[in-house]
Amino acid sequence: MRCEPHPISGIVYRELEGGLVELRDDERARRGVFRWDGTWVDGDLTEADIHFLRYIGGPNLPEGTDIYWPMLPVAGQGSLGAQQMGGAGSIDVEAGSEMPKLVGKYISDPGVMTEQGMRSAGHMDLGFFLDNDRKPELVPEVYRLESPMPGGPMRVDTDRFVDQRYHELEVERLWKKVWQMACREDDIPNVGDYYIYDIAHLSYIVVRTGEKEFKAHLNVCLHRGRILRERSGKNATEFRCRFHGWSWKIDGSLKGITCEWDFPNVREDAKQLTAAKVGTWGGFVFINPDVNAQPLEEFLGPVMIAHYEKFNFGGKYKHAHVSRKMFGNWKVVMEAFLEAYHTIATHPQIMLMAGDGANLRYDVFGNWARASHVSPLYISPQRGMLPSKEDVLKGYRAAADLNKRFLRTIIGDEVEKFSDAELNDGNFCDVFPNLHPWSGWGRIVFRFRPYGDKVNECLMDVILLGPWPVGKPKPPAVQERRLAPEQSWCDAPEIGNLARIIDQDCDNVAQVQGGLKAKNPGHVWYSAYQEGKIRHFHELYDKWVGRPE
Repeated sequence: MRCEPHPISGIVYRELEGGLVELRDDERARRGVFRWDGTWVDGDLTEADIHFLRYIGGPNLPEGTDIYWPMLPVAGQGSLGAQQMGGAGSIDVEAGSEMPKLVGKYISDPGVMTEQGMRSAGHMDLGFFLDNDRKPELVPEVYRLESPMPGGPMRVDTDRFVDQRYHELEVERLWKKVWQMACREDDIPNVGDYYIYDIAHLSYIVVRTGEKEFKAHLNVCLHRGRILRERSGKNATEFRCRFHGWSWKIDGSLKGITCEWDFPNVREDAKQLTAAKVGTWGGFVFINPDVNAQPLEEFLGPVMIAHYEKFNFGGKYKHAHVSRKMFGNWKVVMEAFLEAYHTIATHPQIMLMAGDGANLRYDVFGNWARASHVSPLYISPQRGMLPSKEDVLKGYRAAADLNKRFLRTIIGDEVEKFSDAELNDGNFCDVFPNLHPWSGWGRIVFRFRPYGDKVNECLMDVILLGPWPVGKPKPPAVQERRLAPEQSWCDAPEIGNLARIIDQDCDNVAQVQGGLKAKNPGHVWYSAYQEGKIRHFHELYDKWVGRPE
């Protein structure tokens, strides 16, 4: 049974049978019992932290799978991962159980003025950690770049989250025009293998046509418009319509029209399936329906490409892929993963072993943004926990050493190529408009897509890419597991304790979506710094989508 003190109140939450949680406030001699969904059952304690209730008494992972996701065992490689716990990811189970929990009363973070503007009181200069790296010659120059989103708080109208007209504009001005990740190269490893990529009401067949050649076709028959393929497949030699039998080769060229005598002069119009532009980066296959779009490398930008360069993303192994339909606009869901400002309210358990996220750093570069880059984790300015730089540096180096030991069990001596900064890199980054490939060793790739033609429904993908030795054949990429909308992410134990964290995030989605529709006045605010990546997204969104006429 799970039992933890709340990181701010100190009230002990203890799991009971039947989805119940007991709260004990021994300091004030109070007690309460709640269902994990927040319903009060008994006692004189009548208020509880809904997200902490879920963490203690809600859906759980099968025994042995509640593992910090960057240290999940990968296809039999490495065993240290099974000994990890907690959101910080650097605590051994046996040692961690004896460590004091970080509990402290909430205080207002007063902030501090820096050369770049106001920051959290827990702010520590990036250069201090890079200058004290034990392998300074290995630190990439791109790590030293600072580019916070300029400007102050931003106001955005709620219409773009709830108005069907915005959904329709997005299809025409965004999804038909922008680069977007469709699949991994490993999803279609052999010639003829194909992946069905759906976005809103659009569908594309992404097919491998050569050893390093990929094509993407609009998944629609040129005769009567039937979808050509309902699901991904292997070893295709043609795409034949199951309505009347018209067929095209895997390169999209026409193979045959049944009863062609009845269609004089139609062959020219049907000679090629409608194509999308294709590009690859880091083992990902991107498509762009606009065949005149700029090259993918230009869209991603040199800073992003340089940041990921040493981590061999193309060589990583896809060991988990889970998706779930969500009842919320794709932007509402995605924004929950663009900042750490929500940690103190939504993920309180993380603060028992680490900080509150207020001191993380954020940078934006073109169509790419990064967060938590070279950030000290064990600082909690909203509880007055401000250790010295020297103490934080010790923890920073200890975390690098732990990850180095773990990575050595998988990639061997390749681990010596990385500095402390790179060993600690596992940070939440995003590519406009909807792809979040975490950098370094974070493993996570999030993707958020509108689902069909409804503005308030979307599909969220969670993909984990594990490290793999250079030159060693990778296991086949796992197939996607699709959860039902009502399922907990804990029904996908292959993503480790990330499942419990995403469950907390998803608890907010329907409430935000409903609130946005009812909100008066009809706008929301994003902060100057901590929500700067969201402001960055909306600034780009305005350029691409604009407003309904």
